[in-house]
Amino acid sequence: MGTASKRDDARDGEQNTAFVVVILLIVAFGVLALPWMVLRKLEGRALPPRVGAAAGVTAEDLAQGGKIYYRSCTSCHQARGEGKPGRYPPLVGTSWLLDDAETPIRILLLGATGPMEVNGVVYNDVMPNLGVTLSDEEIALVLTYVRSSWGNSAPAITKDDVARVRASLGDRQAPWAGGAELAAARATRVLP
Repeated sequence: MGTASKRDDARDGEQNTAFVVVILLIVAFGVLALPWMVLRKLEGRALPPRVGAAAGVTAEDLAQGGKIYYRSCTSCHQARGEGKPGRYPPLVGTSWLLDDAETPIRILLLGATGPMEVNGVVYNDVMPNLGVTLSDEEIALVLTYVRSSWGNSAPAITKDDVARVRASLGDRQAPWAGGAELAAARATRVLP
C-alpha cells in the first residue's frame, strides 16, 4: 500500500470523526433546546379576551396571569386547570377558588397541607407557599387568571386585596392544615 493511499485513509477517518461530532452536536442541541422552546411556547399562551369576562378582568391581566400560571402552576394543576386525579385538585369550578377572594389568596400566600375536599374528591398533597416567591401583584394576576379561565368567571383580585390578606396573617408562616382550617379562616373576613 502506498503512502498516498495511507494518507487518504487517514483523511477519510478524520472526516468520519468530524461528521460524527457534528451529528452529536446537532442531537445535543436539539435535546437541550426542545424543552426550552416548549416552555417559551407555553409561557406565550394566554386566554384571549372573552365576551362577558368577569368584572375587572382585562385582556392584559389574563395575559400576564397566564404567563405566571404556566411558569408556576402547570406542573401540578395542568395546562387547563384540570389537576392530576388523586394528587392535585382541579381549579375548574372549585368553591375554594371561586366562592370568595380571600381563600385562594390565603392558599397561595401560605400553602396548604392535609386533606381538602374539592368537587367531592379528597386530596391530601402539599400546596407550596407561593407567597415567598411571588409578589402581591403576581399573586393577584395569577388568581385573576385562574378565576377567569376554563369556564370560571369570578371577579378580578387586586394587589391591594392580596396585601390586605397578607397583613391579616401577621407573622404566621405555617401552611394551612387542610380544608378544615381554611374553612374556619373563612369566618374571619378581611375583604369587603
